[in-house]
Amino acid sequence: KEGDLVVRIGGPAFKIGMGGGSLSSENQSNTQSDSSFNAVQRGDPQMGNKLNRVISSMINMKELNPIISIHDQGAGGLANVVKEIVYPNGAIINLDKVTLGDNSLQPLEIWCSEFQESDVILINKEDLSILKTICDKENICCDNLGVINESKTIVVKYNNSTIVDLPLQDVLEPNIQKSYNLDTNHD
Repeated sequence: KEGDLVVRIGGPAFKIGMGGGSLSSENQSNTQSDSSFNAVQRGDPQMGNKLNRVISSMINMKELNPIISIHDQGAGGLANVVKEIVYPNGAIINLDKVTLGDNSLQPLEIWCSEFQESDVILINKEDLSILKTICDKENICCDNLGVINESKTIVVKYNNSTIVDLPLQDVLEPNIQKSYNLDTNHD
């Protein structure tokens, strides 16, 4: 609901997994090795275990569990997971809040990199300190990315500039009408 926080938990952001979805559909060869290196998703089992312990700790809180909604980050990175978890309400997201493991990341790379061991959750703002305490205990990132609003759009900011402003309905449920023309007259 409006006012809920959008929080990323897990490992820091790296320049990996860029274009992994499209590259996985191509024929692999030695000539593509340079261009495909950043498309490979590389897991971090230790960080994965820490993230699982954070989630288990919250689940074990039973009725006090702060998680309203949770979404695992995968293909498309934050660009995918954030827009899906805030739909249909909308949100303002600040990429400056993402903990970077590679300070050379540009805004588009932060937004689209498929870095592993990362989840995005929605929580009440009153639960942020509880979440931070649990994440600190496990030594994982707890990035308060933004807040849910009722704009029906996702606005992404970086260094006080808007880099993305999309209507969620059009992106997640496009009204694409297909037409098929059958021509039975063959010459």
